[in-house]
Amino acid sequence: VVIGVGRPRPALHLAAGSYLEAAQAAEAALRIAGLGRTVEWAGLGVYRLLTQFPPGTFGLHPGLEALLADDAHLPLLETLETYLDLAGSAVATSRTLRLHRTSLYYRLQRVSELTGADLKDGGERLTLHLSLKLARLAGRYRPRTEAP
Repeated sequence: VVIGVGRPRPALHLAAGSYLEAAQAAEAALRIAGLGRTVEWAGLGVYRLLTQFPPGTFGLHPGLEALLADDAHLPLLETLETYLDLAGSAVATSRTLRLHRTSLYYRLQRVSELTGADLKDGGERLTLHLSLKLARLAGRYRPRTEAP
């Protein structure tokens, strides 16, 4: 059971907007365990934007499709998402994943090789990051830390 919470509205005739937000928050919470069981729409972060679009509206980064297709690449996906979530900080990513920095750099190099993405390019990083979040919403990617 999850609970979605929309923003309060000043008048009853505007309550439908709050209901829609609550439904989107609940849907995101069902798909992304890390959000918790009670989720406020205002606290969804990037998912607030991504839940506005019907599933399949956007294509994922083409190189990411290959990683998503093979469960053996799950550690690479988790590493990439953590790295992007932490603004590309190798120190913070290594600490969070409890991974030696050399191993982190190796994994990021493998991601670049397998996806064809240049992780030094801001646009590529943004596309990869949004693609990972969309893949989570679509149920195509679930980190091991969020396994049911």
